[in-house]
Amino acid sequence: MHRCSSGLNFPVNSCQLLAHLRVFSDFRAVPLYKGAPHPQFTRACIHVVQYAPGLTSFSWATAGLYQGLLVNILRILALGSGTTNRNRAGTILENASMLDDNDASNTNPKLLRLSLTEDGLSLTDAQLVQRLGPLEHMALHKPSTGATRALVEWITSAADPPLTSLTISNNYDLDAPLLERILFNTPQLKSLSITNCLRIEPQWLFSIISNTLLELESLAFTLPRDADVLSATFPSLPTLRHLSVLIEPPNEPDPDRHTHAPTDPLAQRLFRHLLKAIQHVKLYSLTLRLASHRTLTSKLLNALITTHGRTLRRLNLFKLAISAHGVADVVRHVSNLEQLSLELGGVLDDLDLIVEALPAAQHLHTLIDTSPTVSASRFVKSRALGRAQAIQLLEAGPVLRNVVSQQRNWAKEVVWTSGRRELSVSMRKVRTI
Repeated sequence: MHRCSSGLNFPVNSCQLLAHLRVFSDFRAVPLYKGAPHPQFTRACIHVVQYAPGLTSFSWATAGLYQGLLVNILRILALGSGTTNRNRAGTILENASMLDDNDASNTNPKLLRLSLTEDGLSLTDAQLVQRLGPLEHMALHKPSTGATRALVEWITSAADPPLTSLTISNNYDLDAPLLERILFNTPQLKSLSITNCLRIEPQWLFSIISNTLLELESLAFTLPRDADVLSATFPSLPTLRHLSVLIEPPNEPDPDRHTHAPTDPLAQRLFRHLLKAIQHVKLYSLTLRLASHRTLTSKLLNALITTHGRTLRRLNLFKLAISAHGVADVVRHVSNLEQLSLELGGVLDDLDLIVEALPAAQHLHTLIDTSPTVSASRFVKSRALGRAQAIQLLEAGPVLRNVVSQQRNWAKEVVWTSGRRELSVSMRKVRTI
């Protein structure tokens, strides 16, 4: 079985669909079956791409036996070949007569956004990436060696690359010299995300960013466990507004039996260093995503609130626990907060503290519980947020519309009963965050 997450339902072999495709701008093909690609699904994907001249965004998110399909799609999307889409599509279409070489809708689309996950492209096929036109947003997740090389060659050979957003994750070919070549040739870059790239140390990343003088507005990076991050100097980025950090906390020594010293002093030093490094940045959103559970002390949380409480609109904490009093302080004192993501499973016994603080949250419309679905035995066991508790939170927040927990989204809705307007709460399943 296959599904196309594109706003359209397959099959696409109908004349009525062509009118919709002419104004189609975003396409995501998501094969749910991991076996050999079904010929009908393959033809349908090619058909959609060919008949969507307004296509500006394409995302590829699968691996395995679909590389041939990706190559055909990239050939269609490639610019400057001087041929029609039908010729570039190869022999994969059985009904090639459906296409008209003189049809204006059969010309190349102006692709602006490209996202590839596990592309598996060969060195030769990956060169198609260089022909995709004036890309403004590019994301490569677990890219092939060919895709990495094609990115570098495309950027360094272009006179003035229009790239404004670049995301690279889980890349084992990218090193500091290659990244430096990329960033020195992308003066318009505003958003940069380099995560889980084992050959890129934080100090190298920060140094390259400082040397390129980029005016970044968004930055995401990884703090690996074995890196000497406390000696790394965070770049001066007065334009930075959105920061996301994936943290692999250092292994902690066992607590002293006599003094009962904290079990995570190294992690607290790391958090303290990070907060100090960004204290002069006017952040709108901050995301801290830890690889293993840690606790943020009240002192460091207060420092975060004091420094960024007036500007933060989104605060997302994953695997970083804070107390119920801490959650209440965030809700009360981060005055412009619109979205808050943190663990609620461990503070449900003190939920009243959070409920009492919510009336002060005049802009908070979404509250997300990031507690794990299944807790590890060595951590405080997390409990699921129930319907009654979700309703308590929704009723307490002046503009709170959504409470998300354990893949369930409770939403506040307005219903009419016997001619009267009443508030109701509905629940639907959502994907894991």
